[in-house]
Amino acid sequence: MLEVFPLDFQHIEATFGKLEHRSLSFSKGLNIIEAPNESGKSTLLAFLRVMLYGFPPRERGALADKNRYAPWSLSPMRGTLALTCQKGDITLQRDTARANSPMGRFSAVYTGSSETVDGLTAADCGETLLGVPCEVYERSAFIRQSSLTVDASAELERRIAALITTGEEGQSFSEASAALKKQLNARKYNKSGRIPALEAEISAQERALEELSQLTRSKRKAEEALASFDAEEASLREQLRAHDLCDAQDARRAAAEVQQAWQSTESKAEYLRRALIEQNVPARDALEQGRARLNALSSLKVEAADAQQCCDTAETALSDFDAKPVERPRSLLPYIIVSAVLLLLFIFVSALPRPVALAGCIVSGAALAALLVLNWNNARKVRAAHEEKRGVLEQALRDARSDAAAQQKLYDAAARELLVLIPAGDISRVGAYLDAALQKYAELDALTREARDLSLRCELLSARAPKGDVPDEPVVRPARSRAELQTALDALARCRREAQSTFDYTSGRCRAIGDAAELGAALTQKRDELAQKQAEYDAIALAMESLQSANTALQNRFSPALSRRAGELFSRLTGGKYESVLLDRTFSAQAGETGESVSHDAQLLSLGTLDQLYLAVRLAICESALPADDPPPIVLDDALVRFDDERCRAALELLLEESKSRQILLFTCQHRESAYLSGRDGVTFLSL
Repeated sequence: MLEVFPLDFQHIEATFGKLEHRSLSFSKGLNIIEAPNESGKSTLLAFLRVMLYGFPPRERGALADKNRYAPWSLSPMRGTLALTCQKGDITLQRDTARANSPMGRFSAVYTGSSETVDGLTAADCGETLLGVPCEVYERSAFIRQSSLTVDASAELERRIAALITTGEEGQSFSEASAALKKQLNARKYNKSGRIPALEAEISAQERALEELSQLTRSKRKAEEALASFDAEEASLREQLRAHDLCDAQDARRAAAEVQQAWQSTESKAEYLRRALIEQNVPARDALEQGRARLNALSSLKVEAADAQQCCDTAETALSDFDAKPVERPRSLLPYIIVSAVLLLLFIFVSALPRPVALAGCIVSGAALAALLVLNWNNARKVRAAHEEKRGVLEQALRDARSDAAAQQKLYDAAARELLVLIPAGDISRVGAYLDAALQKYAELDALTREARDLSLRCELLSARAPKGDVPDEPVVRPARSRAELQTALDALARCRREAQSTFDYTSGRCRAIGDAAELGAALTQKRDELAQKQAEYDAIALAMESLQSANTALQNRFSPALSRRAGELFSRLTGGKYESVLLDRTFSAQAGETGESVSHDAQLLSLGTLDQLYLAVRLAICESALPADDPPPIVLDDALVRFDDERCRAALELLLEESKSRQILLFTCQHRESAYLSGRDGVTFLSL
């Protein structure tokens, strides 16, 4: 049994959630803490729980309390709780040393000193001080907002069951049933457990024995097939050997024929070389150079002919120019005659007045002189133009004759040089000579290439010739072709691989499966074990049925004292409308109205009445299951919010009466509690 100390909360300081360095002091008796919504009442309750029991260890995620109540100011989470107990005044402190472990550092000292309190740790502080673990305290005296309903707990069930047994806390039905069920499930649960495992192993071993029998038969057939394949393969390879010998003989004959052709071609090429030397045929480069010079000589011949033609054209032009009459200038004779006649008239006619005659003589004489000068000048210009044109034609003729002579000289020199290079005797036979000589060189090149190809082919055939001994006697080629034999051999190889694979697989599987005698013995052993486990399973199932029957009988009389006390408190809260409460092990409740013999399920009640029912149940649990000598404080968060005024007053009277034996902290968002209890002894009013 845990040692328990009386406890009253005195003072808190919290940096927790929205609470930032918030402090609050409590008194003995009933403390009513009034604050509006969202002022931190529920946060303060969570803070008290953490100071006593720490954060729930299994909570994870963003909604876990350690994340949900992280300080809004981003300050490290910390808190202090001062309380009084049998050991004296104690101050609990939790703060954050590491960011991933909020409130992880714990200390408990006597208030006003630095002396550590022995026996208090971060893990068991609440249970040591209050005398109950967290799950019992939360289902009895620690009432969160909208959480009046009580659910089942093995620890709470043991404490309630102790009320109807020896008074000592032993094992509950739930734990006994769970222990039996664990043993039952260890043997069989759906498809898991030892029994299904044994059944699966037995089935697997039976299949293994059957597979081993089939594998043995398949292995024997594979061995027989491999033996037959060996004989057939030997026959096929002997026929392929005959093909190889025939091919080798054919290759030897082909090599001899190619060598003979090579020698013949070499002889022809050598004969042609000697002929070219004996006939003093110039080298190929000289012939190619002669071909180029012959082409150039043709161009020179064309140019010489063109120059001679230009010379002939110039001679013809000069002859034609000389044959044409000389161009006469424009004649002024009529004007000269007229001027002379007028002059004679003015001189010899005496009838004219002397001044007129003198003026006429002067004018006509001047005109006659001017006409004579102009006529002579025109004739001179015509003669000069004729002489100039004839001089141009004569110069063109001289140039054409000079160019023709130069072109002919170049042609003659190139022809002499070509005849020196190409001994054709005459320039007209050079083209034919070149064609014939180049044709011989082409034949020599063709023979040389053919000889080289035959030489390479001869070397290739010699290299490919079989190195082993080839019989001289002709070998008979098999009727089936090499391709047919190879196809048959490949098919045989595939069949052999399949047979070998079958043999290897069956041999390996037989070794993997094991010896048939050992498998049979193991199968017998597992069947015996299965029978034993099945008998154990049946015995445990029978024990669970008996335990369930006993539990059903016990359910009908589960903690009558608790149900009776809850009924009394519920009757006070409802003004006598209800007089009885029935509870089962899951804390499902039924309420009976006064004067009625039939009880109604609690879920059929209104929400306010349901809250009143479970407040009565919780108070009854506090009286019955929690330490009676040193009762822990009761903490309520807006537990009366759904009570009407009359039942709220009844609840306050009940809490005021209860506060005489234990401290009570009532958090509320309404003013009616403070208004009703104003001026009453033992009541402290606080605000956040």
